[in-house]
Amino acid sequence: MTLRSPRAQNSPPNLKFIETKTVPIDEAREVLASLTQDPPRLSPKYFYDSRGSELFEHITELPEYYLTRAEAEIFDLHLNDIAEALGSGDIIIEPGSGNCSKVQPLLERATPSAFVPIDIAGDFLWEAAATTALAHPDLSVTAIAADFTMDWNFTDKIPHGRRIVFYPGSTLGNFDPAAQRGFIQKLAKVVGAQGGILLGVDLHKESTVLQRAYDDAAGVTAAFNRNMLSVVNARTGSNFAPNSWQHQARYNTKLRRIEMELVAQSNQSVTIGGQTLAFAQGAVIRTEHSHKFTLENIRDLASAGGMTVTHHWLDRQSQFCLALLQTD
Repeated sequence: MTLRSPRAQNSPPNLKFIETKTVPIDEAREVLASLTQDPPRLSPKYFYDSRGSELFEHITELPEYYLTRAEAEIFDLHLNDIAEALGSGDIIIEPGSGNCSKVQPLLERATPSAFVPIDIAGDFLWEAAATTALAHPDLSVTAIAADFTMDWNFTDKIPHGRRIVFYPGSTLGNFDPAAQRGFIQKLAKVVGAQGGILLGVDLHKESTVLQRAYDDAAGVTAAFNRNMLSVVNARTGSNFAPNSWQHQARYNTKLRRIEMELVAQSNQSVTIGGQTLAFAQGAVIRTEHSHKFTLENIRDLASAGGMTVTHHWLDRQSQFCLALLQTD
């Protein structure tokens, strides 16, 4: 792991930037393996290029997409209580920090001693971390460019102190249940004794509300879903025809998850990594699971990590939950 010297020369004095070594991935082989599953799947990581990021920002502003507003409302209503529950002087760690916008209320009100944003996109992370460090000159910022879904082989670079992992946005819902438990167990080890996880999750609710959130009238989510095929083309050299696939989203009430898919509108022949795959009209590629939670689910997840839910906060309509899990 190295500190990039060009960035170091231009960094605010309270910012340290660390980049971990990444193992090259044969993405063509990875995509082929996932597309030969039953049903065929693509990883949600392929949602995001510059256009995908722009489309998702647009989604968060749609009237049907309540999640972002509900989570923001929780901070508006309960920020003082959240800050009091956390205490002061903590190390706040945010995996998948993005532009670091969601953590700003905590940095201002909870007065941590250090902030550790973690994201796989190094250049974007450095810019966001530098902006945050400039806005909070008394805060120590250690930005770590890494894939937080893999092994955390960089924990020795995190400052010492009581650790709180901030994981908002219901991103945990994109993991299947076994992976959810595994991830919470991993985070519990990262925070250690006296540590905690401040976790955002979307709650189980009426299916029509959920389906509208993932299949908006303006078709923005449909464009976002189809854009995944353009990203796969760019990164693997494949030849998907995105406009020949239709967006589909439905809520599986038994498994309590949104299942987002792309459906072939005609027979398709796609070449990836020198191999050709045939998709008949009506064939489905699963692109995302978004699991929804109950308070009992959250308590079970905490228990799996040897933790307890000590506090939880809801928006006015009880659509979203922010829960504090603490080590037993």
